[in-house]
Amino acid sequence: MASQAPTSGPPRSGDVDRVPISLIAWPALAMMMVASVGSIAQLSDSATFGLGAITVYLIPALLFLLPVGLVSAELATSHEGGIFVWVRAAFGDRTGFQATWFVFMNSVTLYPSLLSFGAAALATAFGRPDLAGNGAYMGIVVLVGFWGATFVVSKGMKTTAGLSNLGVGLGTIVPALTLIFFMFAWLIDDKPSATPLHLSDVTPPFTGLSSIALVVGTFVAFAGLEVNAVHIKHLKGRPKSYFKAVLSAAALVFVMYMLGSIAISVAVPDASLELTSGASQAFTVYADGFHFPGLSNVLSGLLVLGAVAASIAWIAGPSRSMWLVGRAGYLPQRFQKLNKNDVQMPILYFQGAIVTLLSLVFVVAPNTSTAFAMLQAISIILYMGMYVCMFASAIRLRRSQPDVERPIRIKGLPVIACVGILAALSAIVLGLTPPGGYTTVPAGLYAAIIAAGVVVLAVPAQLLYRFRRPEWASIDEAEVVAESEE
Repeated sequence: MASQAPTSGPPRSGDVDRVPISLIAWPALAMMMVASVGSIAQLSDSATFGLGAITVYLIPALLFLLPVGLVSAELATSHEGGIFVWVRAAFGDRTGFQATWFVFMNSVTLYPSLLSFGAAALATAFGRPDLAGNGAYMGIVVLVGFWGATFVVSKGMKTTAGLSNLGVGLGTIVPALTLIFFMFAWLIDDKPSATPLHLSDVTPPFTGLSSIALVVGTFVAFAGLEVNAVHIKHLKGRPKSYFKAVLSAAALVFVMYMLGSIAISVAVPDASLELTSGASQAFTVYADGFHFPGLSNVLSGLLVLGAVAASIAWIAGPSRSMWLVGRAGYLPQRFQKLNKNDVQMPILYFQGAIVTLLSLVFVVAPNTSTAFAMLQAISIILYMGMYVCMFASAIRLRRSQPDVERPIRIKGLPVIACVGILAALSAIVLGLTPPGGYTTVPAGLYAAIIAAGVVVLAVPAQLLYRFRRPEWASIDEAEVVAESEE
């Protein structure tokens, strides 16, 4: 989760879009995709399904992850510039700006849930796992972590990229591989599993939407693949090589998520699993079981590093994209200012104010798992709004601009895009559904809170567009395209 994105999404794997690239092989692009999508913060969601995590990840991978990769490939090669350019070309300025705003607001709502994962890991690292259930502690750590990350971002891109790369390696890949290794060692040693591991358990039980509401976490876990579509122009042997990269990346991410989720469920009984600290709970069980009690503290410390580094990357990317699009006349001049390090501080302060308010959810929610679920649901619904715009734009552009050169032309794109739209809409419905066993908030109230949060965060884009002024524009939209492709 650390690469510099253009206008289509958050950064996830280093400042790759600003590094001059000649030609890259498809395996290298596949690794960039894995880095863009890979995270273990959502593994606790799917761990509740035990062996059913196989199905829980397989369905979104086929119905969402692959459509995102294929559709974004065609859009990136026919309409360069990212989500703003794609949606604007299909539906006009207003919708293009709204799609970009969805990405920006998704990142803003992501910080509290992502940093709460780090806060829970920090509590375990210091030998106080009980603090993961303390709302005041979680809220304070989220705020300190966010504003600390904002301070790092304010120092410029070089510092941001360096810490992001370090976080991807030490804070994501190492803990994920260790978690999976522990699981296999645990089972080989014939230690008891906290979840049944029979073939029949591959299909998760369904007793209503609330029983599978946590599946929504797998959608955000797979989101972000479209970021790397801009690298198609640097790819050797395109376009077929791109398909190899997409399929390879999808397979690797699927395996990492699936095994990681099962590893948590093997160690932690569902009844005691916390959405904010599942990975740390599993590390504690495994380390104690193998008589390395201090190791869980170290591994939880790495999770903290990963969460903070991911936050640094997300703070830098979408805000930069919003600044760039805003310069074309969509944001007031006061939001277009940069500090001496070329960082968009007014936008960072604006998103910081929202994050500060959202952090109060941990204080007022019945428990930290409820707060995590609510914030994640709002974040996912906003991001799914962008994906609906993207898929719909692909269909519209095929019809309205049939003569545009498409170096990558996806067969059956309208059908694939419709599948993607339905998958995104399904994620939105699940996001409005309280997860069974993790919240005591009534279903109607839960849905109303989530819907209100989404509306309040999404509507400002329409107000800004409605009241925009000609003097807000400092560059034209052609320059937005050019700068986003650098």
